[in-house]
Amino acid sequence: MRRLSVWLSVLLLGSSLTALTAAPVDRTAHVDDPAHLLPAGLGGVNELETRLADYECCIGIRILVQFHAKSPLADEDKVPGAYMKALADKLGTQQRGVLVVYFADDPDWRIWIGDDLTSHFVGKPGTVQELTDSKAIHDVKEALLASARAKADAAFAALQKSAPANQPPTPAQHLRLQTEALLDALIARLGPK
Repeated sequence: MRRLSVWLSVLLLGSSLTALTAAPVDRTAHVDDPAHLLPAGLGGVNELETRLADYECCIGIRILVQFHAKSPLADEDKVPGAYMKALADKLGTQQRGVLVVYFADDPDWRIWIGDDLTSHFVGKPGTVQELTDSKAIHDVKEALLASARAKADAAFAALQKSAPANQPPTPAQHLRLQTEALLDALIARLGPK
């Protein structure tokens, strides 16, 4: 009996190790940048992915960030919030997650806050419908976006001043600074109250 138990343990351990080594680790589960709008290399997608994966592991809130080259089609976007809701449904962030999307052609940031997080994000009680109808969710999102943009713009201006004349900072670096500032603001907002 003991031999059978040891044999089964070795067999299970071996199959678990095989499964772990055979399955590639998905390092872009939280960040999707198919148009390569962020800078390559240091400070790119991998660093953001690690940060968001750690945040989800520790706090339990999934934050997804996507970078789209083009804005939604007019038919997809004719009802306010419908495009982001459909995307959040598809990606599993509609209830207890956050979806942040950047559209490069506009340029525009949009944020979907999962229904279970809405009153916490806004900072006052109420149903999703009440907080939407009163525009409280919209006002908090707009203030958060404006603050993040201002922080990123100031950091980019400092980067421009310190950069050599023959190596000015790129739009991709500015977008990276915007992304970081926006994630900082979201994480702070969703933190314990």
